[in-house]
Amino acid sequence: MYTKSGPLASSGAIAFVKEKNHSGPADVPDLEIYFFEGAAILTETQMNIKPEYSKAIYGPYENKPFYWCGPQILRPKSVGEVTLRSANPYDPPVIDPKYFSDSRDFETIVDGMKQCKELAQSEPLKKIGSKPFTTVYPGCEDVVGDDDKYFRCMARAIVLSLNHQVGTAKMGDPSNPTTVVDPKLRVKTVRNLRVVDASVMPIVPGGNTNVPTMMVAEKASDIIKETIQC
Repeated sequence: MYTKSGPLASSGAIAFVKEKNHSGPADVPDLEIYFFEGAAILTETQMNIKPEYSKAIYGPYENKPFYWCGPQILRPKSVGEVTLRSANPYDPPVIDPKYFSDSRDFETIVDGMKQCKELAQSEPLKKIGSKPFTTVYPGCEDVVGDDDKYFRCMARAIVLSLNHQVGTAKMGDPSNPTTVVDPKLRVKTVRNLRVVDASVMPIVPGGNTNVPTMMVAEKASDIIKETIQC
């Protein structure tokens, strides 16, 4: 890390790609593909995969170097919801991400999984010994050998978020019942309260949300200064 050379010089890499049947603008990607170093324990501690499933897939590679290739949908069509569990403000909310409630998302993620396999088997990566795992995801044994069916089986079982959720306090026209804040980030029907974070974004931006959130905060500071006439 110090000399910026060698295998630890980078913790990972990403690529923005289009799915094979891309139908949108030519310069707008559908998927963000992550490449990062693997560690079996992370599947349990960060991905919430059941230990028995994690061991079935990653157990044989516990003390061996490996990497993950994971596709992420940049513009998901499915929309989840967050609702109140009770009238008690200390009760955690009910979060239903509704993954794949729009079937187009399912087709996109399966396409991304296929592209990951193609990349892993590309000549440049083959030269450094890259090859797919030989272990099989539990429950998908009957479709091994058919990539389309196998990846569909895996996608239904192992989907997860990558921590870029937005929209739970959607910004927009105050007359729209799905919005929480107006274009000046003011909470509807509540005086002197604004929301300034990623939750106000109506849709997921085509990438990570860190920089867009900083932009929202910068714009909010201008709006507030105008309001109090600084």
